[in-house]
Amino acid sequence: MKMCTLYPTVLSVLLAGASFNSSAAPAQHEKSYCSLKTLEGSYTYSIQGYRGGKPYASSGLFTFNGAGDAGVLYTSSIERTQLFVTGAYTVNGDCSGTMTLADKTVVNNFYLSPSGDSFNFMRVSSNDVIGTEARRVSRELLVKQP
Repeated sequence: MKMCTLYPTVLSVLLAGASFNSSAAPAQHEKSYCSLKTLEGSYTYSIQGYRGGKPYASSGLFTFNGAGDAGVLYTSSIERTQLFVTGAYTVNGDCSGTMTLADKTVVNNFYLSPSGDSFNFMRVSSNDVIGTEARRVSRELLVKQP
């Protein structure tokens, strides 16, 4: 007889708890997957696209120090010589980010893998449409920033 009384009581307590939890406000924080430190080391890349409305290609090494400073050693189809430029980058918790180089080149958006092993980016401006994927080849900075 006591079991018949116990079941409805337990069921009422469980339902009340479930009702309380479902009405609670959802957590207001987003999980962070990436940070500046995620983008660290040296990455090879090869770009194809349009720059200034004309066909463009470039290849080289990106270097990121894990603290927001970047360097790029590259050769492009326009300058046709090896160049080096420094810059800065940001990384958001959702693994998106931006990079601006000292020569005023802006990478509008990049998308980083949470492991930091690769990223994709796209640069779109008035007459530029350039996109690529870069892969980490070393956790070291193979190209030293001056």
